[in-house]
Amino acid sequence: MIITPMQPEDVPEILELEADALSSWSREHLEDELLQPTGFQFVVRNEATGNMEAVLCGRVMADEAEILKLTVLKSSRRKGVASYLLDFVLNYCRGKGVKNCFLELRASNKAARKLYEKKGFFMAGLRKGYYEKPREDAFLMQHEF
Repeated sequence: MIITPMQPEDVPEILELEADALSSWSREHLEDELLQPTGFQFVVRNEATGNMEAVLCGRVMADEAEILKLTVLKSSRRKGVASYLLDFVLNYCRGKGVKNCFLELRASNKAARKLYEKKGFFMAGLRKGYYEKPREDAFLMQHEF
């Protein structure tokens, strides 16, 4: 697996990757994310094929970070891709002086919750009706460095 910063030319491939995501982002949202001065965006590619397997977007503000988007290609799920990318991003945040990292996830996403807990995140709150299509609560999770 190879992790690189997301580039504007990655957006079409990310949109394909997002096709299976419940909370997919639009082209405009992805392009806007690349312009965020406090943002970080990374993609994972298969070293052998060059195909994109995952994308992660987040922001660092002072000593806090928030992971806004983590999507893994459906055929690459449960193969360590998200874990690898999350380790990379947590190290990136640590290097930026981050003390706390936050994220939200759908309450029904048990696989993601298990992964985040394995990486040291814990439940920090609940956001009622946070997600749409379908309407669902979000768990707020936190990682302390």
